[in-house]
Amino acid sequence: MLRCLALCLMVVPVHAADAPAAPAAPAAPAAPAAPAAPAAPAADQAAPTGSAATPATPAFVQLDENRFKVGEVEFDKTTRVIRFPATLNQREGLLEYVVVHDKGKVHESLLRTAINPTHLNIALKLLRYQNSPELFPLRDEGHPTGLFPAVDAKTKAAARVEIRMLWKDDAAEQVATVNEMITNTKNNKPMPAGPWVYGGSLVDQGRFVAELTGDIVAILTNEVAIFNYPGTSNQQGENYGDWFALTKRIPAVGTPVTVEIRPWVAAPKPASR
Repeated sequence: MLRCLALCLMVVPVHAADAPAAPAAPAAPAAPAAPAAPAAPAADQAAPTGSAATPATPAFVQLDENRFKVGEVEFDKTTRVIRFPATLNQREGLLEYVVVHDKGKVHESLLRTAINPTHLNIALKLLRYQNSPELFPLRDEGHPTGLFPAVDAKTKAAARVEIRMLWKDDAAEQVATVNEMITNTKNNKPMPAGPWVYGGSLVDQGRFVAELTGDIVAILTNEVAIFNYPGTSNQQGENYGDWFALTKRIPAVGTPVTVEIRPWVAAPKPASR
């Protein structure tokens, strides 16, 4: 796994710099080989863009036979489940994001987190998730064509995840998908159950753009975010500005939350009669 980590760091280098101009046709990161137990922890990583300086901590450590940690992102090589800490950020107002960095667009996000987005992307690569560009229109000389890239079914399946929230309410453990916490005011219904798509953000001039912007999980299609909601209406802008927190289900602002990312498993189709 240490070798895989080195490959990931080459693909998504860490820089603490100002946000770049809109990138042009960057190359998507490639997935490394299946992980194996590391020989030793890797070197420390830089803090996310805009964050205050913090004491150096090991960026990559092994917790037990199956569990590892990159920064504050914990992952299991057997279950392929990823977890990281966050805080409930918003119960009212428009939502364009589910998760952003503390220094990102916190005025329109359900959750906020202090993790380094690069560390999250490293964990995704080590666990063999594959990023899919299927939601982002092809461009011709920088202009959207209205056409979308053809992505094979295997890559699409490997890019789909379920995103959950875990928290304590009066000492009781609570869990819900993030879809269950969001409603659309156009139809007054919760966000449909379904997967989120790992797009992988962008690399521009050697910089991992999600780390520069803090965009981690986006509801409205955003090529810079690591994950996106795959609703086709969002690609066309039909639901722009209609997503809100489903207040009756959400804990208080400031509640510590664990974000859990796991492989998407589609519900079995009913047997035909």
